[in-house]
Amino acid sequence: MNAEGSWADLELAQRIARAETLSGAARALGVDQTTASRRLAALERRLGATLFDRVGGRLAPTPALGAVLDRLQAMDEDAAVALAAMRRSRAEAQGLVRIASVGFVLAHVVAPALGRFARAHPNVALALHADDRLARFDRREADIAVRLGRTGDDSARVRKIGEARFRLCRAIDAPPSAVAPIVRYTEALGHLPEMRMLDRLRPGARTALTVDRLDILIEAAAALGAELMLPEVSARRDPRFVFADDAVATRPIFRLVHADRARAPSVAAATRWIDETVANWAKASR
Repeated sequence: MNAEGSWADLELAQRIARAETLSGAARALGVDQTTASRRLAALERRLGATLFDRVGGRLAPTPALGAVLDRLQAMDEDAAVALAAMRRSRAEAQGLVRIASVGFVLAHVVAPALGRFARAHPNVALALHADDRLARFDRREADIAVRLGRTGDDSARVRKIGEARFRLCRAIDAPPSAVAPIVRYTEALGHLPEMRMLDRLRPGARTALTVDRLDILIEAAAALGAELMLPEVSARRDPRFVFADDAVATRPIFRLVHADRARAPSVAAATRWIDETVANWAKASR
């Protein structure tokens, strides 16, 4: 506003017109009546116009103020909407964000980066949901999900954020490849690219264990001296394993966000962090 007045002054005039008394306007604005009277007098001096006439103990707007009262009412309503939006944004920025993925992704990709997120967003709490079953967005089971593979979930916003590269690895104390056992996913997951690659590379190998969780496969392979398909970046960081072949199987990594929650500041912040974290993890294997 210019030197003739500020929104606070115009709001005072609008509230006086609504309440018809200085005391009522002062209470609505949380100030004392003396302060309200002083501010009104100062506004009238700056404008060079009288804004209220006293009629029967009430303050009635003069024509100078009456001509703009509708506009002031609209401004007051807009300010109330803006204030409510800011309060809602602050509340959402301090909310709980639920992130779902398979246990391996949460343990080896998401969890190591939690410190960075906590430092940047100390008021946002995260809930990690580790489950190989796909989280249902239509049931509000998650705000964000990270999936290794395509999804047909039409109730979420989907974006590809990287690729996971898998290579055949072997425990450092495993016997020669010709006799080393393998550990693998169960038959229900045999269609995955890394399982098809394993079948091609080790067609006659003895299967020592099947399970549908990668984190269990990793520990089992180390304990059994076995071979398995590992994310390349994980194999590089785990001294218990070495690469057994140069062939690579890839799986796309998709990030999903609940459509109704995507714009919440806390969810938006967690989404940006997930995208960056997964992308950095995927790049580490190149």
